[in-house]
Amino acid sequence: MDSFTKKILKAIIIYVILIAIFFVLFQSVFMLSLIPSSSMEGTIQTNSVVFSTRYDVDEEDIERFDILVFIPPDNPDITYIKRVIGLPGETIEVKEGKVYADGTELDDSFINGSQNQVGDGVYEVPEGCYFFMGDNRNNSNDSRFWENPYVPIKDIQAKAKCILFPFSDVGSLTYN
Repeated sequence: MDSFTKKILKAIIIYVILIAIFFVLFQSVFMLSLIPSSSMEGTIQTNSVVFSTRYDVDEEDIERFDILVFIPPDNPDITYIKRVIGLPGETIEVKEGKVYADGTELDDSFINGSQNQVGDGVYEVPEGCYFFMGDNRNNSNDSRFWENPYVPIKDIQAKAKCILFPFSDVGSLTYN
């Protein structure tokens, strides 16, 4: 083999290895999501690309207001991205445009506009499950409207960390 052929072969092998590493990382450690709907607008705009991590979605890692990627119980063929509102064992009450966890009114500073009363009700979150709502509460297919309103921990895939695109919206998605 001549020198040029060896260099080309070496470059191809390096690229194949890099692609394999990239593929493994995005199957087990990271996730990229294109947001197709307006359910999180106010925080994440339609057609944004979100970077998430898969390694920090155990029960001890999940906190109220985290934005998570998960498989909804009523539609296992797709993934959703929404904000954690109810934690395991809590009673969530949605009433008159406000949300309460065990009787305490929750922060709603991140929601898009004021919340209407569609989906009002009381929800008892089972152990090992979570209750989710979108930040665009008046245009979000979330726990309030599902036949099975609670997402088991096993169906949570990743925790959203930041917006990568559009560049005008690049930034962190952690709740302070």
